[in-house]
Amino acid sequence: MAREDRGQGSVLIVATNRDDRRVLFDTLDGQNFDAIYTAKDLQQALAFLNQDPDIDVVLIEFVGQAREAVAFCTQMKGEERLARVPVIGLLPADAANRHWDWARMPPGVVDWLRSPVDGGEALARIRQALALGRGGMAADAPSRSAGGDRYQFAFEGCLDELVISDPKTGRIIEVNPLFLQRSGFQAAQVVGQPLDIISRSHTREQRVELNARLTREGSVRYRCQKPRADGGSYSVEVVSRLAVRAGKLVHFTILRDLGELGRLQQSLGLLAEAIEVGAGDEGVKQIVRLLVDWLELDYVTLVSSRPDQPQEVQPITLYQRVSMPGDAPDPFKQLTVRQVLDGNSVVHLAEAWKRVERDAFLGFTRFEAFVGLPLRDERRTVLGALLLGRRTALPESTTIVDTLRVAAGRLALELELRRSRDQGKAKALQDALTGLPNRLLFNDRLETTINEAHRTGEMFAVLFVDLDRFKNINDSLGHGVGDQVLDAVSRRLRSSVRASDTVARYAGDEFTLILRHIVQRDDVIRIAEKIVRVMEVPLTLEDGSELHITASIGISFYPDDAATAERLLKHADVAMYSAKGMGRNNYQTYVAVPEESHQQRIALETKLRVAERNNELRVYYQPQVDSRSEDIVGMEALIRWEHPELGMISPGFFIPLAEETGLIVSIGEWVLRKACIDTKRWQTRFNLPLRVSVNLSALQIKQPNLADIVRNVIDETGIDPTLLDLEVTESISVKSIPNLMETLQTLRDLGCRISIDDFGTGQSSLDYIRRFPADKIKIDQVFVRNIGVDPDDEAIVRATISMAHSLKLGVVAEGVEIEEHFNFLRDHGCEELQGYLFCRPLAPVSFENMLVEREKLFGAAPQDLMAR
Repeated sequence: MAREDRGQGSVLIVATNRDDRRVLFDTLDGQNFDAIYTAKDLQQALAFLNQDPDIDVVLIEFVGQAREAVAFCTQMKGEERLARVPVIGLLPADAANRHWDWARMPPGVVDWLRSPVDGGEALARIRQALALGRGGMAADAPSRSAGGDRYQFAFEGCLDELVISDPKTGRIIEVNPLFLQRSGFQAAQVVGQPLDIISRSHTREQRVELNARLTREGSVRYRCQKPRADGGSYSVEVVSRLAVRAGKLVHFTILRDLGELGRLQQSLGLLAEAIEVGAGDEGVKQIVRLLVDWLELDYVTLVSSRPDQPQEVQPITLYQRVSMPGDAPDPFKQLTVRQVLDGNSVVHLAEAWKRVERDAFLGFTRFEAFVGLPLRDERRTVLGALLLGRRTALPESTTIVDTLRVAAGRLALELELRRSRDQGKAKALQDALTGLPNRLLFNDRLETTINEAHRTGEMFAVLFVDLDRFKNINDSLGHGVGDQVLDAVSRRLRSSVRASDTVARYAGDEFTLILRHIVQRDDVIRIAEKIVRVMEVPLTLEDGSELHITASIGISFYPDDAATAERLLKHADVAMYSAKGMGRNNYQTYVAVPEESHQQRIALETKLRVAERNNELRVYYQPQVDSRSEDIVGMEALIRWEHPELGMISPGFFIPLAEETGLIVSIGEWVLRKACIDTKRWQTRFNLPLRVSVNLSALQIKQPNLADIVRNVIDETGIDPTLLDLEVTESISVKSIPNLMETLQTLRDLGCRISIDDFGTGQSSLDYIRRFPADKIKIDQVFVRNIGVDPDDEAIVRATISMAHSLKLGVVAEGVEIEEHFNFLRDHGCEELQGYLFCRPLAPVSFENMLVEREKLFGAAPQDLMAR
């Protein structure tokens, strides 16, 4: 395919961070790129580059030491075919070195992104890199035959001193002519010697520390006095980094002579790095490290003064090249520090200990150079002080002092942010748009209200308010108008309740309320009626136009409907859906007794009976992945109901109704057949032994012809029965279904696998589990989500995995949402995982697209790759 006939090009993403990979893929998907490759490591990335010669841009992660990433970029730049390909680097949020200037750019890297990746920024930078690559990078790429000559020409003609050394032995391999010319040494006097000979400013321990940092971070920058053959020395800036030379890893060191211009350039680089570092303690430490390396400081401390007691100071960070003895004077009790905290700068670049009077600390340390700078906020209030000391004098240079003042301003910003966070922690619990409590604060208040009500016998209500057809407002009028609506709704809700009540923005267009001190239920009903009427009032937008909005409200009561926060919210949510089912723009209370909600139930049942016929039911698929390879091994089929008027209806709402009415039997058979049809199609197209899991309800299992139904579906669809996993909940018992064991054994005889779903939530005995004809256990998400939070639930998960393995059963964990869940389950031997960490439930089209991308990544799998 000619390049000009292609789309936007092909992109290769090399990242270990799953969230960044997902953001990048989702951003690029649908943007008319010819191909999007995602690789977890450099070996896989190299395979993609060899497979597709037309990859146009590479995004590669620089993690930790970054040696492999730098070497990979160097290898690309050295190959004529790949030299044209621009590279965008991905820096982790906690990268030790967060700034790369162009002089230090790894080969081929044209731009940077930082984690967590912003999709819009990434797309813009990728397009810019593509334009750069097509604009002629290939012309600059060296040919293989000329590469060695060009390298030698650049090495020998460089205007800086260059040294190449062996990272294993630390000995010099080669130096360029300028190194020999400026130092006066002969090559024989230098080659083979330790790299330490380039500096006479560092002790042996300091040189060991520098080498350790070079190995750890991939590059290091510092200043030193470089010796000359005649016994003299001169100041140089040293930059050492890892590089690849003739296929081998080496230390590449640049030595740059420092004059005032050099100091200016160096200070600009330092300030650029200081601006780029992150916030918090780690960011402060990085800035201090930059200052220490730049000026070879012996002492740095950052202190914060207390706002209520300015005379008291609190050390934030401290660096001492050599630890102070126990009898050293306290620097914070000296007059010099007091002067700085009073807002006066103290700057002595030479003979500081002689010039400063009545400072026992400086007299003790004999610092030749000492600088104390006040740290001010935007109102010029002193927040703290930056104190720096050095045993040797600093050159008289306005560049040095000005740079330190800018660095002090950056540190002052950090102190101001800390103080603001301390003063405004409550703001983190508020919704930014409306100013209402957010979900976290609401949940906390609900728990507090429950505890108080339990003690006092108080009754209160929880209201779930959902705006009707809000999605249409966002889609047709834009998010700006949507924000105006949400802000107006928040004001209307607050005006409808008392000051003692809570109004929160729970999520999106959902609001929750706690109405306290309720004497009778009618009090709440009157408030709900008031909210409905208030919402009906036309809303005037900023442009003068009017908009009509309505809301559906669900109500649950404590303690009548539930005694826990989770169930109160769930019941209010169910009641809210009842209100939507009654035509929206109304309120409904949660009704636990079926007779009291007969009208609602009949209306929804009528809709559910025609849902299948009207093609309103959907089957979504959530991937199940192997915990070791993280490859897809199967998926669970999940029923969804998309009503044309009510929208997507929660399975937790309509499945119980389907079970009560018996509709679950026909719906369950439809889901089974649809899941097997889709699975067989994907197995054939992608040559993958995908396994599909389908839930069986208790009512289905009671059907005497269940085995015949399953057999017919297998015959009609052609699916391998060993790849059909039928799930039954642990709560199903022999007492409720006398033929349970026989029915499940018959299904196993057909070749199907049986899984125990929601394991841990029932009351099964070990003997019952042992006799149960099952192949696999699914750990319920209620336990998985508490990993890292509740040690008891962690113990239950470990015990479940151990018990399952002792019974020779496989284990699947559902509800895996964060890396901590993933690591815990993998480390304890759980074979398969399912949850939002990997993927949400997907419609068949989206699931198939994911399999297409998987095929690009892994290629077709052998037939036994995912067999168990």
